[in-house]
Amino acid sequence: MKKNLFKGSLFTIGASLWWGVIGVIYFKFVSFASPLELTIHRTIWTASLLFITTSFYSKWSEFHMILKKKINIIILLITGLLVSINWYTWLYAVKTNNLLDSALGYYIFPILSVFFGIIFLKEKYNRNKILSVLLVVTALIYLLFKL
Repeated sequence: MKKNLFKGSLFTIGASLWWGVIGVIYFKFVSFASPLELTIHRTIWTASLLFITTSFYSKWSEFHMILKKKINIIILLITGLLVSINWYTWLYAVKTNNLLDSALGYYIFPILSVFFGIIFLKEKYNRNKILSVLLVVTALIYLLFKL
């Protein structure tokens, strides 16, 4: 359990640094392209990576099972659209130098995720969830006052 916690923590830190530091530098570097063009590129490269990993792990049978149900296709289309809107909004914020505004949105999102999990998925509160929400709320209040 502790090994998985440590490994998961390292992956989380790495992903956060990649997205928060390297991602901003990269997208500032390619800011000559429109946010829509960059969103389309991200979508194409993400689909390519899905194809490669599905092939590498030989998961095509599971992939086809998911696509057999119409409700799954609808859910995937809606969530894909939401992710694309999220990407476009973030890229637009980078392009227009509104990084602080977009960062606030990313601080608010975990609170909404926990809230939606409790409302729609009937998840239970535990000490870790309460602590994480309190940390996000504290950071959000701090950032709002710093504005």
